[in-house]
Amino acid sequence: MKIYGLGWVGSRTANFTAMRDFVADKLGLTMTLDQENAVVFAFPDGSAFEVFKPTDDDHSFFEHPVPGLLVDDVREVRAELETKGVEFLGDVHTGVADSWGTAWSHFRAPDGQIYVLISRPQRHPTDTVRAFDELRICLRVDDLDEAVHTYRDGLGLPVVDEWTHPGGQRGILFGVAPAAIELFDGPQWDLVDDSETGQRTGTDHALRVEVRDRTEIESLAKRLESTGVGRTGEIVHTPWDQDCLRMTGGDGRQLTLFTLPQEERAVREEARSRLPY
Repeated sequence: MKIYGLGWVGSRTANFTAMRDFVADKLGLTMTLDQENAVVFAFPDGSAFEVFKPTDDDHSFFEHPVPGLLVDDVREVRAELETKGVEFLGDVHTGVADSWGTAWSHFRAPDGQIYVLISRPQRHPTDTVRAFDELRICLRVDDLDEAVHTYRDGLGLPVVDEWTHPGGQRGILFGVAPAAIELFDGPQWDLVDDSETGQRTGTDHALRVEVRDRTEIESLAKRLESTGVGRTGEIVHTPWDQDCLRMTGGDGRQLTLFTLPQEERAVREEARSRLPY
């Protein structure tokens, strides 16, 4: 039995409209599903906050927020917990096409409150199966300490492992989620260079960091500048409707801070919410 963490929380409320607007406008979460009796909001890590209408009779048995424990197989974990005396409520439920989870099952814990086991789609939204547990992108840097300063203190990435071999060789591993790999052909790479800087850089690799808006671009840029990363220009608006700021590290590492247009951002957040992290 493996529980990955708290991946979902649900709230059923008579003040549905006010709660929905609170989550959207006050907390700033993005709505990814708008269903007949509920709405689902996405967190950046792929977890979700679901708000149910009072007309949702399927969840009338709880009157408090219910946390969801993310597992691979709800039925398998439920069977194991039942052998340990855990009391489950009703049967295992199977999701439909627009459900956040593929299956879920509620149980009552010793604190008297209700929790739920929940599983997610095993496939990426493009319907391809990930054939590995973790992808690592390795970068050779001339000054490891300077690079660590940028990635840890500038971008805020957590260090999950670091090592020094007897011969003095050093390495460091950062945890990054969510992340994506973006491949460009030559003309596309040149188009990006021309649009963002007005010149060709001659590099063949870069980091691109998505943020929410121009204010966040400026804020992160200032934080990165404190670690030695410099701007190569000003924020530009590209032909593909992104705001971008090109920056460069001390050893020539290329870094672009960018925003997505609202519609594209919603699509990407929906896709990220369905990834099996």
